[in-house]
Formats: sequence, structure tokens, C-alpha cells
Amino acid sequence: MAALFRACLVALLTAILATPSPPQNPPPRSGLLGRILDHMRSYAERLPDYTCRVTLERSHRPSVRARFVLDDRLRLDVAYSGASELYAWPGDDRFERAIEDLLPDYGLISDGSYAMHVRKLFLTSDAAFEAPVETSCDGRPCLQLDFGVPASRSGYSLATGSGSAPAALAGSVWFDRVTLDLRRLLVRIDDPPRTVRIASTREETVYAPVPFGDREAVLPQSSELLLTDRNGSQSLNRSTFHECHQFTGSSTITYGAQAVPAAPSAGAKHVALPAGTELEGVLDPVAPDVAIGDLVTASLVRGPAGGRITCRVARLRPIGLMLLKVEWPGNVATPAARLRHAPDKLSKGARIAWRVE
Repeated sequence: MAALFRACLVALLTAILATPSPPQNPPPRSGLLGRILDHMRSYAERLPDYTCRVTLERSHRPSVRARFVLDDRLRLDVAYSGASELYAWPGDDRFERAIEDLLPDYGLISDGSYAMHVRKLFLTSDAAFEAPVETSCDGRPCLQLDFGVPASRSGYSLATGSGSAPAALAGSVWFDRVTLDLRRLLVRIDDPPRTVRIASTREETVYAPVPFGDREAVLPQSSELLLTDRNGSQSLNRSTFHECHQFTGSSTITYGAQAVPAAPSAGAKHVALPAGTELEGVLDPVAPDVAIGDLVTASLVRGPAGGRITCRVARLRPIGLMLLKVEWPGNVATPAARLRHAPDKLSKGARIAWRVE
């Protein structure tokens, strides 16, 4: 359960780091609360290993009276496996152990909504729960369960350039009235220590049943994380989970036509391009919601005849692209190269240029 974020509009780098307590056996409960906790403990223990593609849109505003302005959009592959959350760029064949390994110092990111908040609440004895109350969720009867986790047991630490301190958690969980399945989870930090610049955080995740072959699993569908700085500015992170699949160690996960670059042709020879080689390409069609992490391809108009290049989007404003490979008949190269020209906008027919170093 960790997060890494940059508070927009201020020269502030902030991290929320958490070390979950080891799974424990919570004390038995009776009545409706006991049934909810038993149901959720069974749910968390039996949660299948799975992977989803996640699209994150990050915005900021200088005050609550202003409109949010979109900063960037990212796309990641996220896997829940062996009670851990693992992260990868689309098309990568290796998942990182932590999101900060993939995105060091890279803006507002949260991973607790994926599965770790649920494990913290229902597989440990760290949370104190209020009695469940009847309420309505989108017009349907549901149950609301409020909770609190003291700073000494939350595992959360808020850190800024001025210092760090543990933080208490509070929030609510909503369940289907009949099935007791998870529907929504809200986790807040309401009163951070004055030693940090953060005034509050609020993360809300919506869940829904997702089919896995002949079974279903309740998984996150969307999440929204709001950070408020003590100067009144706010950072907002909206995440959408989609195309979820069951995951095994030997699984090959594919998410659409452009997600994973085609493997080199059988018998293709790996070669080195000479330093100083100029490459210029014309982009293939690009998705209108292109995001950091997406793969884009182009046909070469300068470089090896009949060649194609595959790049990963590294930045949207201004455009930044990481060259991954160059292919031409019978050959493939993975050179270190410097981007010499990028368009103002990624679109079909736009030109990009590289120089091999």
C-alpha cells in the first residue's frame, strides 16, 4: 500500500509510503458486522491473481474555486499476484515490484486502491469498525461501515521536503445489502501532522463484478485520489481499470492491437546501428487518448530501407518518445538514440527523427 506524488503548483515532492502489517486473525465478531468481516476476509484471501490495464488522468488547480487542469495521462499494466501489486509499462514483459520503481519522482500515483487497502482493513486487526448502517448506493440498498486506523498501526507515512510523520486513516466501506459484496471504499487522511505540507487526502474506489471464465470476482473499476495542500492547491488523480484478466506466472497478457509490439520476424538478426545514423519516421495512426506509457510505431523514410520503429511515449507536453527498436527486413536493432525532432501532437503522418548515439 504505497503512493508517490508531486503536489502541483508548489516545489514539493511528497511520498506516502506504507508497510502493511502481516496478515493476522482478527478477533471473532457476531451479528451483521461479524458476517461482513467474515465475508470480506474470505474475499481478500481468495482474491485471484489478476492483471488490468489502468489509465490515469492527473490534474491540478490552484484553489477549490478554480477548475482542474489536466497535467498528463498515463497507462500502466498492474498485476495483483501473491498478495503483492506489480507494475509494468504496456508491452513490457517484466512487472516491477513497486510503483515507485516504475515511476520514481513522477507525479501523483496511488496503488492502494488496487487491493492493498482491502487487505489492510480485513486481513489485519489494525482497523476499528463502527456498527454497519443501512443506506442507499445509486438507488440500491447497501450497508455502510465506517472505520479508523491509528497512526501507530496504519503503516502510512507522509513525507515532504520539510520532514515526515505517520498518519492515521479514516473512511467508509459500502457493501451490497444482500450479497455483502464490496461496492465502494473511501480512505481519508483528515488531520495530517503539521510537520508536513499536506492538509488532507481522500481516495475513493468503486468496485464491480468482473467475469473470469465461469466465475466472477469483485474488482476495482475506477478510483479518484484528491490531495489538498496547506496553501489551498489541489492535485487530482482519476484512474480507470479496464480489460482485466486472470493472471498466472506463465500468462501472456495482450491488450489490443497496439499494446505489445510484434515480435521480430523469425530468423531476424540483431545488429548494431552505427553511431550518428539518422532515423526519420512517419507515425502510424495514434489513439486520440494517447497516454504516457503507450507504444507508437512509425515507418522509416530515412534509415534502413523498409524499416519500422517502435517507441514508447515518455512525455505529452512537450512530446517525449523513447526509441525501443528498429526493424527492417531480416534485421532488428535496439540502439541508444537521441530524439532530434518530435511533433507538437502525436497523430497519423506526423514526423519524428532520431540520431543513434
